[in-house]
Amino acid sequence: MKMKSMRKGAVALTAAATLLPAASMAQEAPKLQIGGTTYTKWLYGNSREQGSLYNFTTIPGETAGDNGIGTELELLLNAKISSAVEVRGRIHSRFSQNFWTNGGGWGKTGDNCTSGNCGEFDNRSSQYIKLRGLAVTLTPGYLVDSATIGANDFGQFDPFVLGRIRYIDRDNVYGVLAQGSALERKLTWDVAGISLPRLWAGPRFSTGTFHVTDAAYVAQTKYTFSDMFDVGGIFQYTNDSELNPTDTNLDDGRELFPRYRNGVGGLKAGFHLDSKVDVKGAFYRSYSHVDADPKKGLIDRYSPVPGGRLMDNTMMLDVALSDPLDVGLSLNAQLFSIGANYVSIMAARRESDVLLTEGHDGVFGGPGPANDRSGQWGDPNYIGYGGWTGETQQVATVNADNEFTDFDEPFAETVIGWKGATFNPVFSTGALELSGEYSYITYNTNWQAYGDDSKPLDNRYPMMDGDVGVGHGYRSAYQPFQDKSTQILVAKGRYVLDFGRGIDVFGKVKYIYENDKRMNNAKYLPYQSGACPGGEVACNNDMVNEYSPGNSTSGMYSNPKLVSVGQDTPDDPSDDKTGYNFKPFDSIDDDDRELKYTSFSLGAGYQLTDDLYMSLSYAKFLADLKDGTTAFRAYGSHQMASGQHDKNLVSLKAKYILAGVEFGAEAGYAFGTFSPDYYGEGFVMQKATEQIAKDRKITVGTKGFTATDYGDWYNLENRAFQQMRMKVFMKAQF
Repeated sequence: MKMKSMRKGAVALTAAATLLPAASMAQEAPKLQIGGTTYTKWLYGNSREQGSLYNFTTIPGETAGDNGIGTELELLLNAKISSAVEVRGRIHSRFSQNFWTNGGGWGKTGDNCTSGNCGEFDNRSSQYIKLRGLAVTLTPGYLVDSATIGANDFGQFDPFVLGRIRYIDRDNVYGVLAQGSALERKLTWDVAGISLPRLWAGPRFSTGTFHVTDAAYVAQTKYTFSDMFDVGGIFQYTNDSELNPTDTNLDDGRELFPRYRNGVGGLKAGFHLDSKVDVKGAFYRSYSHVDADPKKGLIDRYSPVPGGRLMDNTMMLDVALSDPLDVGLSLNAQLFSIGANYVSIMAARRESDVLLTEGHDGVFGGPGPANDRSGQWGDPNYIGYGGWTGETQQVATVNADNEFTDFDEPFAETVIGWKGATFNPVFSTGALELSGEYSYITYNTNWQAYGDDSKPLDNRYPMMDGDVGVGHGYRSAYQPFQDKSTQILVAKGRYVLDFGRGIDVFGKVKYIYENDKRMNNAKYLPYQSGACPGGEVACNNDMVNEYSPGNSTSGMYSNPKLVSVGQDTPDDPSDDKTGYNFKPFDSIDDDDRELKYTSFSLGAGYQLTDDLYMSLSYAKFLADLKDGTTAFRAYGSHQMASGQHDKNLVSLKAKYILAGVEFGAEAGYAFGTFSPDYYGEGFVMQKATEQIAKDRKITVGTKGFTATDYGDWYNLENRAFQQMRMKVFMKAQF
């Protein structure tokens, strides 16, 4: 009996040993969850553009649109393989030219690949679905807290160094991320290696031909000494290499040579004295080196990084006082200085707002008064006279990205070179909320001849958009001559009226004064005095003025041409006139810029039902701008915008939520006038010919003037604008 009992026990033990792992595996069996989102949007606008389902994009082959209906599908996959391993994936379609009307690409007619007409085999109009994100996350419980291999938005780092990858690229960027902690989590750290996005993370918005080993490496750490004090550090290094063309021996592999190097280091500290006082400081230093050989095409004005070898600093200090007097009044203050040559190719291009100030408004983000769509270069991709109506974001890179946006989304602008202070008081009591801002901004890019008049004015600094328009180009950090300051004043409030469900009443007043002397020394003028004597005598282009031996601005600023025009009585020869088509640039006062900008808005919102909220608002924008005389047409990339801009905007917004489905809508009607005042004399007023009228879609005989070398026409007549836009979206989660 004893032996039999022992046999039974052995069998039971063996069975247990066999079944326990199976039971454990059964408990940790992979669990796959599938969810997703469908997003449909309706765009309507009286500009009648149908290039794509975005109001703004400058991507070649995309083109913009303010009309059409389209649907995106996003599938979210999540598999819990075990307690230590998780797999997530994301499969996503894209709007692009996928209109409801194009029949999945079957609606192709002809060979013009725009407006959904690319056909079913082109990704822009085929309604294709692609892998957007795949990652495996490990949580082993030792060595590291977690490790993520694959797609990520890398938003856990620093927007000045390596920022959150903007939404359109989210999960398109891949890398390896490890995170850990020690000393009861007083010490935390994150390290990552990220494959460089080849479409924008390098000189000329490219990482070159050989891209597969290009990467950015980042490490950050933070130590919390106590609830009152913490300190941290971060370092990022970007490596962009190309095949060495001089290495012709393939037997021992191929050598690489550096195309671009970028290193950024930062130190941060926080003092949290009590619940009412919080102080944070940060210091960053960057190193950027683009191969300086112009034969390799790496120095160009169209680039997210300056050329050459540069180093510079950025400093930030933030102070927050949370109702220190217990009266409902708080104060936020920020001191900042972003270096002119501070470069971080992986800094946030969007998604992050690095400064406390509201900055410029996006409402005049494009186009310019010449109606060249986005403001210059004849770019056919634009958001229209209505501009952006969302909040403005400031980013510490000239790689600011407003691609694939609609008018109701945030507008991003670069703050490279900005330095100054912002004070933001906030008062709250009961149903009343008030806040304000005063910012004084000057610029580390206040220089003459890029800060070194021993060198020629080459293209080492990018100027994709030019210093034009009411609010400047959103990437225009650099100009060859600048002496600028900006002051911003804002007051806004909200009050809930005790009526029905409560009526939200809100309003805002904003004032900006901006002054830029630009060129402030006559030695930089392009031509010698008397080069353009006036009358019917052509300019003498040989009378070049040099600001240093062998260096002149005449390669950047041109002399006007002679034009002959007939005036009001073409049959009377005495009424004919010959002269310059724009004023000669012969005075440092010719390029001065002064902006006086005022806006105010008032609106109200009401919760009509438990599911539906609506608001109606009116805003007015007044800009009195002197943006150089007509002589500044000598600067080929400049578009005249001087005069009085009067713009009005009526907006209706709605939000409706119904059990897993969200509807949103914004409709706007923008109308106003532009009264040009192109200061200065010394040019011949012309009238639009039949060809100019046809090209510019204006009336024959319209008064204006030209810049012959560029085919531009500047209208001297008062103009009226109006634009209607609407965006409705439906978002369903399942």
